[in-house]
Amino acid sequence: MTAGWVDVVSGIALVLGALLSALAGIAVLRFPDTMSRIHAATKPQVLGIMLLMLGVGLRVGSWAVVGLLVLVVVLQFVTAPVSAHLVVRAAHRRGDGAREGSDQDGSTTSIQR
Repeated sequence: MTAGWVDVVSGIALVLGALLSALAGIAVLRFPDTMSRIHAATKPQVLGIMLLMLGVGLRVGSWAVVGLLVLVVVLQFVTAPVSAHLVVRAAHRRGDGAREGSDQDGSTTSIQR
């Protein structure tokens, strides 16, 4: 009974993780500017990787493999925000980070009276 439950949960986690990762890839191609592309590349991708690793860990069931999968998730948590920050910073410095008419850094807001 327990093995069937674990298979169902791991299958759902694998499908949802793959779906989130695929949607993140499609969003990177479809979104118009760097800021929204980076958001699409980091937010759902990290959750997708977490779900994929959960599904694989439940399916395999070996503690050695689970340890490696936890390491993958931790490295994603560390590297995704850092890489996103560096890409957005470079895009902001080049001046092509955001769409026309958007406030890039929040420091130039003006109030219409």
